[in-house]
Amino acid sequence: MRFSSQEKFILAQEQLLGLLELTESRGLHPDKLLRGSGLFSQDLQAGQIPASAAQLQRLFDNAERLLPKDCSFLFGQYLLPGAQAELSRALLAAPNAGEALSLLAEYSSLVMPLNELSLHYDQRDCFIQLHSFNGDDYGQRFALEAAMAAIVSLCRWLGGAPLQWRFLLAHERPKYVEQYQVHLGGELNFNTHINALVLSRAQLTQVWPRGSVARLQAARAQLERLAVPQSLAAWAYWQLRQRLQQPPSLEQLAEQQGVSVATLKRKLKAQGCSYQQLLDNARRHLAIYHLRSGALGVEQLAAKLHYHDKHNFKRSFKRWTGLTPAAYCEA
Repeated sequence: MRFSSQEKFILAQEQLLGLLELTESRGLHPDKLLRGSGLFSQDLQAGQIPASAAQLQRLFDNAERLLPKDCSFLFGQYLLPGAQAELSRALLAAPNAGEALSLLAEYSSLVMPLNELSLHYDQRDCFIQLHSFNGDDYGQRFALEAAMAAIVSLCRWLGGAPLQWRFLLAHERPKYVEQYQVHLGGELNFNTHINALVLSRAQLTQVWPRGSVARLQAARAQLERLAVPQSLAAWAYWQLRQRLQQPPSLEQLAEQQGVSVATLKRKLKAQGCSYQQLLDNARRHLAIYHLRSGALGVEQLAAKLHYHDKHNFKRSFKRWTGLTPAAYCEA
């Protein structure tokens, strides 16, 4: 299921009620948090109602502006397990971090609809990337912090001990960095132009005490019956990311969607992005991943990203990050 920012079919009642409770506990009336979102507390209390990405974005923008800076992390700890029944049952049965993260990569949008999670592996590490539903790596701070806190707290609780995380944050070091230190821990790296958690592959297979392969299989069967939403921008991003050596054109993406080029451009613009932005994001993310893993040299990376030569790639990389590839690796 691919949605535009205005379509209402994100079922987020449990998440939103949890956020409203947190809001009240901090002395703020829930109606102030909901202001301008088109969502109302009495409707949420009455039953499950669908919301759009734009509504959730407005709600989280309000939360970032009105609530204390620890609330995004506390909200994230509430999300997993618990905010979505079928996914929570599967996660509770995960025998190790590797299985839990694989589940989240498939179904994260059920509990984190403004973020999408993907896994990438090199010989040493698992690279867990988070990207926004609208392609904005630098905004959506509340949703990003909540998502990272959800992953960290889930793995800590199910595993019985904290893992050795490394964090890559696209944005600059915030004034409230102590909240990152308290709620995430690990090694914090800001201004990296990508949002990701990094975990050594050795930690992925450490046995968790609550795990059960039989219960996990049964829970997966229930999950497979659910429709998993994905934003149109996220879909377009992955079409580009998976085929960067010969990226599909805007016309080809429109044909796959069965719409005109003008319609696709308009829908992407409504989500706050464009074809070129998504293509740049895909190239930047893959470049950073390979530069950090040391898997490819600059010339090989330029070819992989469909650049004619390494000089064009270096110019693009500096435009994205303000640094040359060599300077980025040294930073």
